[in-house]
Amino acid sequence: MHHHNHHLIANILHLLAGGGLGLFAAGLAFAFGWRSADRLPGESRVPQCVYCYRPYTWQEIFPLIGWLLRPDTLSFACPCGLRKGLWQQPACEFAGFILGMAAMYLQDWSWGALPLCVGIGLLPAIALVDFHFGIIPDGHNILLGVFGFLFVWMSGGDIYFALMVAGILLATGLFFALVYSKWRGREMLGLGDVKFFAASGFWLHPHSAPWFLAAGGIIGVLFNFVWQRAGGGKQFPFAPALCAALAACILYQLTSMPS
Repeated sequence: MHHHNHHLIANILHLLAGGGLGLFAAGLAFAFGWRSADRLPGESRVPQCVYCYRPYTWQEIFPLIGWLLRPDTLSFACPCGLRKGLWQQPACEFAGFILGMAAMYLQDWSWGALPLCVGIGLLPAIALVDFHFGIIPDGHNILLGVFGFLFVWMSGGDIYFALMVAGILLATGLFFALVYSKWRGREMLGLGDVKFFAASGFWLHPHSAPWFLAAGGIIGVLFNFVWQRAGGGKQFPFAPALCAALAACILYQLTSMPS
């Protein structure tokens, strides 16, 4: 019985560790991604208050603590307390925590779980930054690809397959961005989305790549329908649909991995 309890406690700690990694990745990627998307050339890369433009201190950037220590926390205020309703950061961190926990639950504890939980935690930040600004920061795409590569390498996967899938998805993205867009007479896929395709390839098994594209397309169509109905304008952000599709494919793959 004592051994069973010890096993249960270890499992709970592993889940919390996975959630914590996802939360940290989401929180930091959100803070720096938001600033990167909103920054003018030559301005500091340090995240800043959206109301008074004061650069954040490190405590304010720090995930979870960043908004828990703010005045009147539940109003989701900025650090100076003058702008309310900034729900994006806590929502992003909560989503990162849930994804990190889910990944750890399906993966079981191993070194490969570290880049897995961090990488999947980047997805809510990428989705939210693109939703608000219509761009995916290059740094986020690079990090997503790097952590995907590390996950394959540390969990004993096939690096050549990962590179092949990344190459195929990059070519597919370029086809949609350059050829199909020209044929349709409007931008069907932005270059940030193309880079996201390439980074996603490191996370996907060859047989998962078509499912990723199909799921991204279906979720994108549904999201675009809601976006147009809500008066969101002609150009709708595609990254939220791609991030949802990639997260679903990664989690599904983990269920079929030999543990």
